[in-house]
Amino acid sequence: MQKLRLDKDLNEVLEMFPKLKLFEKDKKKSLCGEIAIFDTAGNYVDSFTIKVAVPKNYPHGFPLLFETGNKFEHTPDRHISEDGSCCVCSLQESDLISQKGISIKDFFLRYVIPYLANQLYFESEEEWVNGDYEHGVCGILQYYLELFKMDDIEEVINLLSFFNTQKMNRNDNCFCGKKEKLKRCHLKTYTIIKDLSKRRIEYDILALKWLFKKQLKLKN
Repeated sequence: MQKLRLDKDLNEVLEMFPKLKLFEKDKKKSLCGEIAIFDTAGNYVDSFTIKVAVPKNYPHGFPLLFETGNKFEHTPDRHISEDGSCCVCSLQESDLISQKGISIKDFFLRYVIPYLANQLYFESEEEWVNGDYEHGVCGILQYYLELFKMDDIEEVINLLSFFNTQKMNRNDNCFCGKKEKLKRCHLKTYTIIKDLSKRRIEYDILALKWLFKKQLKLKN
């Protein structure tokens, strides 16, 4: 059943993007070739040569996008990871998507096309459409600061450590400290945290503790 779905989904993408081809090596499938980017009026803007690696446990797992034509500099500032893959979203978002699952078509529409279009926008305007996002551990901190609406790394670490060992229900008092039930306060935020994998949260706690210690050394 899984193979039938994957084959069907891959064929759908190949029909949408006829300059892509399917490759398989060591039982790993990928889509490679050229993909065109159009503006909102449907006018052709430019093309990229790419590779999209399909996860083995498809539709779970998160596909990886690689820009193989070297059309732009492959550096963290251009949102390229150490392994050469494109940073199409935050690590936490990819973790959530990995567990829920995503079709290869949706991956192209939600991540590949917007990412490549954003690269073209940066080439033209020297800024990103929705602002820049920090890289590495600073990006991890930015994600949680925005999610929790906090501005203190130590508070984030304490809250993540709490969520790593404790579960809440809808009628508990909210973690934010207000005398409100969770269901009437930050339920949406808690749902996001609850759905993150334990491995993701534990890694992020360690990374943030390392960053916190580094910041303390710089202050002293």
